[in-house]
Amino acid sequence: MHIRRIAVQTFALLVFLAFAAQALAQGNRQLMSQKMAEQDMKRQLVEAVVGFKVKSEGEFGLTEDAQYKVDTKAAAVIKGIKVDKMVYDKEKDIALCYGHIELGRIKNITGLTFQFKNVKVQSFGFGSMTEASRVPLRALRAALINAYDEMAAKLIGEKILSQSSAENFILTKDSNRSKVCAALFGAYIPNPEMNAANRGWGWDENGLAFVRLNLDARVAKDIMGNIIVYTGGENILEVTGYGAQKDELSPQGPEGGPSMIRPGGPKTSYQNLDVPIGGGQAKPQQELKGMPAQ
Repeated sequence: MHIRRIAVQTFALLVFLAFAAQALAQGNRQLMSQKMAEQDMKRQLVEAVVGFKVKSEGEFGLTEDAQYKVDTKAAAVIKGIKVDKMVYDKEKDIALCYGHIELGRIKNITGLTFQFKNVKVQSFGFGSMTEASRVPLRALRAALINAYDEMAAKLIGEKILSQSSAENFILTKDSNRSKVCAALFGAYIPNPEMNAANRGWGWDENGLAFVRLNLDARVAKDIMGNIIVYTGGENILEVTGYGAQKDELSPQGPEGGPSMIRPGGPKTSYQNLDVPIGGGQAKPQQELKGMPAQ
């Protein structure tokens, strides 16, 4: 009996040591996901504070292949960003980072310098090392880029190029193109907190991402630094951008389409993040088997 009790105790100790070793040998997935989220948060702060350049082209003629492309660019040396909160979903491997910067002397995208006092700008960012979890995050970034383009078109305007032809009452050619080129700063996402009422970003019930973007038209300037006289009525402009998780239009293959140091200790908290991973989830890759040469 004594030997049996010792054997049971030994087995329990081995099981405990195995679980302890597994816990101590945690990999780098969470750390990399959190670092990506922090970097995404910093990028959005740069785009909001310093500004960004946006260029888009669209073709929506009835006889042409529809296409819509937006390019954005932002570059700046910035310091003073602080991480306020880091949330990590272990099951989905998604990190959400919140941070802020207190503005001082800022040189924006147009080259002009502004002096701010007691102005705090907040932002957030996502990150994941898991491909399936990146799908909705990419849709959210696409929605933000679309919002940038919509804001530039609303504030500065867009160039429309139209050309149509008809023969014997039949439309033979129809081209409807648009172009936008602008530099903007000061655009921000309202109510960015995860549990905020009327949150300015998220996904609908079908997994379609959306981002609302606000901009004070009274301080807006164009790409040359000239003050823009906006006559739309309201001072705070708002647009909504959208992003999809799945490309239904591109050619598909057989398997489908392709001082920033935190004060104190770590601030990571753990909770479930309501991010829709179902829509547009990448299919698991199948094993490729080669055939012998004939």
